[in-house]
Amino acid sequence: MDRYRINFVCNKLPDQKTGLMGFKIGENYEGRAFNGLFEINAKWGSGTESKLISKSLFDEYFELLQQDQYFQTSA
Repeated sequence: MDRYRINFVCNKLPDQKTGLMGFKIGENYEGRAFNGLFEINAKWGSGTESKLISKSLFDEYFELLQQDQYFQTSA
């Protein structure tokens, strides 16, 4: 399991000047997060180059989805 793997949704179409192409509002995507940076790609795993962006840029266009499988509740 990749501990840096994230799932996120696009809330706003990124501007062309950001270089973040191919994202659609409401679509879910996969990526990685580490050291305060986010590695994302609209077609994760396709072999195309991913973009490494800051948290502030990520938060402007995307939202992390809750990863329930990583949280355990006591019985």
